[in-house]
Amino acid sequence: MARQSRRRDLLWPALVTLVAITMFAVTAMWVRAGPIESDMWVLQVFEGARSPHTTEAMIGITNIGRGTITAAFAIALTAWLWFRGHRNEAIFLLVANLGSGVLDWSAKAIFARPRPPLDLVTRITNPESFSFPSGHALSAMVLYTSVALVTARLGPLRLTCAMIVLALVMIPTMSITRVYLGVHYPSDVLAGWALGGAWVWLAYLGYLTRAQKEPARLNPNS
Repeated sequence: MARQSRRRDLLWPALVTLVAITMFAVTAMWVRAGPIESDMWVLQVFEGARSPHTTEAMIGITNIGRGTITAAFAIALTAWLWFRGHRNEAIFLLVANLGSGVLDWSAKAIFARPRPPLDLVTRITNPESFSFPSGHALSAMVLYTSVALVTARLGPLRLTCAMIVLALVMIPTMSITRVYLGVHYPSDVLAGWALGGAWVWLAYLGYLTRAQKEPARLNPNS
């Protein structure tokens, strides 16, 4: 029974990973096929809805998702978990979040999709990297999901619920800022969510496998 229970624990993260990989593959093929009309339409809708106050808020939110800030937060939280004795969780958090940066750089280099052209939308910021997938969407998916998963393993129910709500708010909000600012197509965001989701759940699957071999170390304070 215990072995069957452990297998069930591994099954659903594996299924989520598989679904997310499929979503990314479908989005990538969709983008490879050529310009996407809905991408163009959504960008123009967002541009038409801009206002000075909203733009200021969107820039502030998108700055929170910069690579240096998310990496610093992930490393700090990893160090805290490590010194608290939660070594498996610390490794999971570090691998998931540093790996997301490698994935983002690699995918951008492979697909080399240019940013939305200036004759389609006015960019409020002007990143120099490629467009597909959205790094902000990818890193937000990985960061907030990984923190929520660690909290669910170690924290009280109220904190877990709070982290889930934070993830449900920040992942879409952070991603929407990129479309609003004119630096990403909506399909870039979808790809970032899918690739980030696939990676964080794959890393979580590895964490669960490791943790099952060392059950006494899951929570040293319990």
